[in-house]
Amino acid sequence: MEYPESHANVLEDTMRKHLSYLFKEQTDLLHQLITQLSPKILKSKGVPVYRASQCCGEFIVTFPRAYHAGFSCGFNCVEVVNVAPVDWLEHGQGVVEVYSKQRRKTSISHDKLLLAAAREGIRALWEVSFFNK
Repeated sequence: MEYPESHANVLEDTMRKHLSYLFKEQTDLLHQLITQLSPKILKSKGVPVYRASQCCGEFIVTFPRAYHAGFSCGFNCVEVVNVAPVDWLEHGQGVVEVYSKQRRKTSISHDKLLLAAAREGIRALWEVSFFNK
């Protein structure tokens, strides 16, 4: 299975090439929700492009390093929530390293997530060993 992250570097390089003048002014442009590039250009570079229409009550999940963009087709109320299963923690470390190079702050502390996951794991192991005696 091919994951979105396998095309992230090509997408980033293509954006920087075609929008170099914007990156000079705003180095973290890839993290902003204000800029889009023609899907035709991305497809020509081998980046797969997908379209989804989200209806009321539906969720869309984006995978690590899967860039996404959107626009509204009328009146709406939108909420975005950052969630991730435990096996995505390794991707979080990669984000911390990229953000550090870009002098960008993360929205949530990866270290706190790791500590909380470790604490939960230890508590679960303790409970299993305690109740199985």
